[in-house]
Amino acid sequence: MKKITINIEETKYPFFLELIKGMDFVSIENNDDWYENLSFSEKKNIQKGIDDIENGSVFSHAEVMSLAKKRINELKKN
Repeated sequence: MKKITINIEETKYPFFLELIKGMDFVSIENNDDWYENLSFSEKKNIQKGIDDIENGSVFSHAEVMSLAKKRINELKKN
């Protein structure tokens, strides 16, 4: 027996999926890996975040809270 794999985005080709679902020799497997459904831009931004963490380019919770408090106080003055 031969196995053929076709990667189809459900939202782009629903008619094709419905067509092949009715064939008795076809089995459909869902790929529940959410990462594979992300756009190139989303994957690129995730990688940038990972790179920032690895390079130490991060803020602590205390730093973020301090910056936010400072910014809120500046906005209140205006």
